[in-house]
Amino acid sequence: MKVYNDIIIDAEFAALIPPLSAEERQQLEENIVEHGGARDPLVVWASKGTLTLLDGHNLKKAVEEGRPVLHVKRELKEQAREARREENRKKIAAVPEPEQAAAVADAKFATIVIDPPWDWGDEGDQDQLGRARPDYSTMTIEQLENLDVAGLADDDCHIYMWITNRSLPKGFRLLEAWGFRYITAITWVKPHFGMGNYFRGQTEHVLFGVKGSQPLKRKDVGTVFEADRGPAGHSSKPPSFLDLVESCSPGPFLEMFSRSSRAGWVSWGENTDAGQ
Repeated sequence: MKVYNDIIIDAEFAALIPPLSAEERQQLEENIVEHGGARDPLVVWASKGTLTLLDGHNLKKAVEEGRPVLHVKRELKEQAREARREENRKKIAAVPEPEQAAAVADAKFATIVIDPPWDWGDEGDQDQLGRARPDYSTMTIEQLENLDVAGLADDDCHIYMWITNRSLPKGFRLLEAWGFRYITAITWVKPHFGMGNYFRGQTEHVLFGVKGSQPLKRKDVGTVFEADRGPAGHSSKPPSFLDLVESCSPGPFLEMFSRSSRAGWVSWGENTDAGQ
């Protein structure tokens, strides 16, 4: 592999690139701050051990000349995020725990975990093996789309949505409806397989989405984890998953359709043991 130490600016190529207006330069800097770096690569020509820049002159100049400014802007953006989070933490903390569900509408959350009560009635196939039927109320995809998840999310927000293999298309639809862009899927591998009309299910997934621009707190987490089933019966999720979420994403935290309350979280759903 050949290593290049620098990029050559060819005057002839550079003369073909019009300079940016002040507004265009400002927008370019804001995009770099928003995405933590340049989204588009420089276009270069490699020849005889040198790299000649063909396209990206304005981007290269903005990054090199604006490093101190861009660093300050990133710091200010993170400070603004943290100020919003702290304001929402105070709103939640000021409300007695039994009344926190009513306070949800007044707060914004930086991280949302949701385990939608999927209605299987629209999935087509007859239950040949008799899947376990849920002992809680279910919701259609249209009802789930109408939940005001977007209104509960901070400007910069992570969402973790539990979903079965069969319901994956519904999950992507919900993320879009709620204003999140899909990033990746985290897969829970269970110790034993369950029921299934075709293959026997031994995995569930968590669709991870982002609203705005919110980096992870960690860089060492994979997309697969193994854990025992949760203690609360059918569809119960492993408690260790919320430990993972707390280590990766910022608070305030909201868990929707939760089965139990958890310290440091607002729990929302009819099956929460605290009645929230």
